[in-house]
Amino acid sequence: MNVQLRAGPTIPGIEKPISVLALGTAFYRLDEKERWFSLLDEFLRLGGTLIDSGRIYGDSEAVLGKWFERRGYRDRVVLITKCGHGDGRLPGENIEVTVADELDRSLECLRTDYIDLYMLHRDNPSVPVGRIVDCLNATLDNGRVRALGASNWDHMRVVAANEYARSHGLEGFVAVSNNLSLAMPAEPFFKGLVSAGDAAQRWHAETRTPLIAWSSQARGFFTGRYSPEMLNMADTTEDSFLRRMVEVYGTDENFERLRRAQELAREKDGCSAVQVALAWLLHKPFPVIPIVGVRTEDELTSCAAATLLELSESELKWLNLET
Repeated sequence: MNVQLRAGPTIPGIEKPISVLALGTAFYRLDEKERWFSLLDEFLRLGGTLIDSGRIYGDSEAVLGKWFERRGYRDRVVLITKCGHGDGRLPGENIEVTVADELDRSLECLRTDYIDLYMLHRDNPSVPVGRIVDCLNATLDNGRVRALGASNWDHMRVVAANEYARSHGLEGFVAVSNNLSLAMPAEPFFKGLVSAGDAAQRWHAETRTPLIAWSSQARGFFTGRYSPEMLNMADTTEDSFLRRMVEVYGTDENFERLRRAQELAREKDGCSAVQVALAWLLHKPFPVIPIVGVRTEDELTSCAAATLLELSESELKWLNLET
């Protein structure tokens, strides 16, 4: 099936079209760059435009930079990258230095002179939002950043930051990147991660602020690799990722969501539970752009097909365990 990705939500400050899915690149490595070049090419061929990266994502920015240099596709891409996570300096005493330094390094690696959407990767609630907003607005002055966003921020901190921006004639956060998926984490997978709970989702619906959802497929929970029987393995397995997956997602409620997604996939004929989970996210009553961390063209094609999957209100409630 040759599915073309439709346009997704608009993001203030970004004039280029934004695809309904974002391509995640956190695991890209330079020694496999040709593999990732092919996947990036296919994403664009399917109509994808939004690509997510970050300063802490290993070789991600460097791979993208070499791809831009070879292909000349920079103007076709809406590029996200993020700062302030890896060195513990941001937000903190050296916020201004850190932002300037990391932006310089990101632009150099990415081989571009601007970032479409620049995000803070973590929050430090002890730092006043005003100082953070002031610092980030400095990146807008010379055109090196087009719009600002926040990743792993509580929505009330975003509200406070945007109120400060409005009252001081500055630009606030136009998008948020937090976790949201059909499988609900019992706790953050890593320290500092933020998921969009009920209150945050109501805020997104009221404000129409786009949510760029990472771990949109719950780190592979719906692939069929996980089952309730694995709960007995959590204390004995040497596989640290499996152990953490069981700790975070191995609840009775999530396994019931998995079972229902699998059942609904069978009813939809030719569909998968992963596609059902992705379609569930796209049916939220507010702007959502899921980040998909696909590793193959087949996985990318599957995610693209999921954007066409229609779910009824009763099916959505059933998946939500409301009926």
